[in-house]
Amino acid sequence: MRTFLLFVLCCVPLLVTADRISDSNQLFDFAETVYPQYFSPAGTPTYELDEYLVRHYPGSDNYIGTKEGLVYVYGAPFNGLLMVGKITDFIELAPDYDTLLGELYANGTSDVQVRGVGDVLFILSDDLQGARHQRFVIELASGQTLLIAHNIDLAPRLNTLSLGDRIEFFGEYEWNDKGGLIHWTHYDPAGDHEDGWILHDNIFYQAL
Repeated sequence: MRTFLLFVLCCVPLLVTADRISDSNQLFDFAETVYPQYFSPAGTPTYELDEYLVRHYPGSDNYIGTKEGLVYVYGAPFNGLLMVGKITDFIELAPDYDTLLGELYANGTSDVQVRGVGDVLFILSDDLQGARHQRFVIELASGQTLLIAHNIDLAPRLNTLSLGDRIEFFGEYEWNDKGGLIHWTHYDPAGDHEDGWILHDNIFYQAL
């Protein structure tokens, strides 16, 4: 069965840009939730088959796979192989902020305005030298870590911040050998710098 599927999939032309495994897994999880009659049990492992990412469900002998941003299903209910649309026809993909942040770190680049999402890994003491900054370290989905230095003379402190919390940020990236630092997560009273912010628990932290 897998040999036949591999032969059929190899005959399908490439159509759009390459998808990422995280996008595919998000799509597969969606299919398992919405169409359990075809794709169960949930949580079946994802593996590579030629240039496809695939999940196989032995109970029904159905497959679901992605390649180049397209979604394919295979099995008796689908009369063989069927292309059913784009990944984005079924789910809304999160913006890929991590790629840019990874590139900035790899290239040693600083002074770039960026946006991202991460989980709080460490909470550090405040930096009280000069302007006061609340400091904490977040981890991105990619595994890259960032030190957030949030100016609490110009923006409110995140008083309810706890380990494991998810935050979204918009600020300026500065390179360091630990993954980087994000500052300017606040408005600029002089109007010379693009305003930044932090979003935590649906609260927007930007200005006092």
